[in-house]
Amino acid sequence: MALLAATLLVVGGILLTTHVTRAQLSGTPTAGTETAHPAHIHSGTCDTLGEVVYPLTNVGAPSMMASPMAGMDMTTPTAMADMMASPSTEIGAVIAESTTTVQVSLTDLLGTQYAINVHESVDNIQHYIACGDLTGTPTDNQLQITLNQLNNSGYAGTAWLTDNGDGTTTVLIELTHTMGAMATPTS
Repeated sequence: MALLAATLLVVGGILLTTHVTRAQLSGTPTAGTETAHPAHIHSGTCDTLGEVVYPLTNVGAPSMMASPMAGMDMTTPTAMADMMASPSTEIGAVIAESTTTVQVSLTDLLGTQYAINVHESVDNIQHYIACGDLTGTPTDNQLQITLNQLNNSGYAGTAWLTDNGDGTTTVLIELTHTMGAMATPTS
């Protein structure tokens, strides 16, 4: 399957059109096409997940505005074409994210056994792809949690929990591809 993107750019009063075709990678989404992954804070640990205690915003493709590419020269047709032709899917690149504010302080979250669990999709909710136990000591009202790959999903990530000082906590989740997730292009 091929994707076609068209870019219109005006340079020096001349309208330029750039068409870019990219072969879809087998098993690896291109940037912007990531399936939404439901995420929750569950009671228990990753080894013994309990019920959903706090639902989180689905983890999905990061928006370009949320993740600007600093220093990128967007004044030439080549720069825009390169961006469209080479979305970031390399190992370690954030391919899915979400931000949620939950109605509980970080101190209260750490006072009980909880885990952040990410599911494959709404249709395959019983298949878990990444999980991290809420443990540790916050620094400057923030706690970083590693989300470990589950079920050879090809996803891992990080969750940052920030105590907002008003009885709420902001949870930022970022998923990345693991080494085994990189696929070769198909024709």
